[in-house]
Amino acid sequence: MHSSTGLTGICVVLLFLTEIKAIRVIGQNVTVAAGDDAHLFCQLVETREPLTSIRWQRRTKEKPANTDFVVITSDGKEEHINGLRDRVKFTGNISRLSGSILLSKVTALDEGIYTCVFSVFPSGPYKTEIRLTVLVPPVVSVSTDVPPVAGDAEEILATCTAANAKPAAEVLWSLGALSDSVKVQTNVTVDSEGRSTVKSSLIGVASKDLNQKKVQCLVTHPGLKGKLELNYTLIVHYPPEVVYVISAGDQGKAVEFQCEADANPKPTDFIWSRHFPVKEPLSSGANSRQIIQLTPDSNGVYYCVVSNQYGKAVGSLYVHVTSTESKACWTLFIIALFAGVCGFLIWKYHLHQHITKRLRCISRDPVPTVSSDQDEES
Repeated sequence: MHSSTGLTGICVVLLFLTEIKAIRVIGQNVTVAAGDDAHLFCQLVETREPLTSIRWQRRTKEKPANTDFVVITSDGKEEHINGLRDRVKFTGNISRLSGSILLSKVTALDEGIYTCVFSVFPSGPYKTEIRLTVLVPPVVSVSTDVPPVAGDAEEILATCTAANAKPAAEVLWSLGALSDSVKVQTNVTVDSEGRSTVKSSLIGVASKDLNQKKVQCLVTHPGLKGKLELNYTLIVHYPPEVVYVISAGDQGKAVEFQCEADANPKPTDFIWSRHFPVKEPLSSGANSRQIIQLTPDSNGVYYCVVSNQYGKAVGSLYVHVTSTESKACWTLFIIALFAGVCGFLIWKYHLHQHITKRLRCISRDPVPTVSSDQDEES
């Protein structure tokens, strides 16, 4: 009798232990982008034991020890601990042994291990760990620290930066016709928080021809909704090369001329002079215009020297003004010359007529005959 009772007790214990071993908490790891909400799922299965409470804990890089942050009692009441409060919402179901929660507006500091703990009676607590991974989208920009200057050496033409991302972003370039004239250099750094900064630079020989060329930086990251495309216009600095002097307007007895040159940045200094190299400037400064009086004293060459911080170039203008007296003299001379030519032509015409008449008269005179000796004798 005692042996039979003992066997029954052993069977009950074994069945109880088997049921305990079958009880478990299921959950799944979660990956979200910073700023989004994270749904942390957990559920107790394979038990009919009454639930006493659900407890959530977490450990992060900032706080590596497990810390409670919310407790849900069997009657559905929530107790928030350690500051998360309104960011945590219980979305589970007590009757269905679901302990899921919603963590809103996730940041990189929320990344870590979350532990879901179910307490049941009498077997005790059961738990599972859920890893929350937070994707931090990059902060993207395209720029140049120092504008490249046209020359013979290779320089950084532009840099596309995808900063402070988790994980590192992928940075590519769309170069079009520039693919053969520039190369790409990429550098990746990781800070103490595990955030990566990718810098992709365009390297090439800076030239005037590259100025204002269009390129595009392409950035992909799992935390972005799609591929990020940033358009950029290359900026290359160069000195003035060709200077043009053009008329800027007539002011009656004076004419205003303007100096223009292709340069980047735009020329900042203009010097007008009658001599080059410049000895006594007529004007200097940011004003590109010069007024020249229309008098014979203004005749000659004028020089305009244009410069920016990288160099200078010179253009020239020749001015010739004729006086009123000189114009009258030239007019009289032309009239006299015209009258002389006309008189000569008239004389030439009369001479031709006289010669023609003489020739006609000569052709009408009788031709004399000469008799032979035989006629004389007869």
